[in-house]
Amino acid sequence: MNKVTKGALAAAAGAAILAGGAGTMAAWNSSTTTNGGTVTAGQLNLTAVDTGTWTWVGGTKDGDTFNPGTDRLVPGDTVRYTASYKITAVGTNLTATLTPSVGGVSGDLAQYLDPTTAGGGPGITVTPADNNTTKKVSTDITFRADTSNKDGQDKTADLSGATVTLQQN
Repeated sequence: MNKVTKGALAAAAGAAILAGGAGTMAAWNSSTTTNGGTVTAGQLNLTAVDTGTWTWVGGTKDGDTFNPGTDRLVPGDTVRYTASYKITAVGTNLTATLTPSVGGVSGDLAQYLDPTTAGGGPGITVTPADNNTTKKVSTDITFRADTSNKDGQDKTADLSGATVTLQQN
C-alpha cells in the first residue's frame, strides 16, 4: 500500500470514530418560557413637610422655644428639634428605621453633641403601613454632661447639618 492510500484509510477510520462518538452525546432536551409576569421594585423615601421647631428639654426652660442663634448651651443641656416628614414606604417585606444624626453638624462644639430620637430611643420603625403618612419626628441633641474643664466652652456648632435618615433594615 502506498502512503496516500494508507493516509486515506487512516482519515476515514478517524472520521468514523468521531462520528460514532458524537452519537453518545444525544439527549432529549426541551424548554419553555415562564409565565412570571412583571416585577416592580418598592420605594423608600423621606420628605420634609415643614421647617420644624426647636425647644428646650428639661431644666428651668423645659418646653420653651430654643433659639440656636442666641441661646447658650452648657454641659447636660438638651434641645429638641421637631419636624414633620412625609413617608413613602412601598414593599411587601419592607421595614426601615428613622434615625437622627449630627454627622453633618459642623464646628468645634459638634464633637460634644449626641443625637437621639426624643426620649432616647434608637429610632422609629417604619413599615408599609406608614406609606403616604406624615410622621412627626423629634430629635434630641444633648451637650454631653461629662464634658470637662474648658472643653466646649465658647465653641460653636452649625446645627443645620443635622439629619434624619430613613434606612431599610
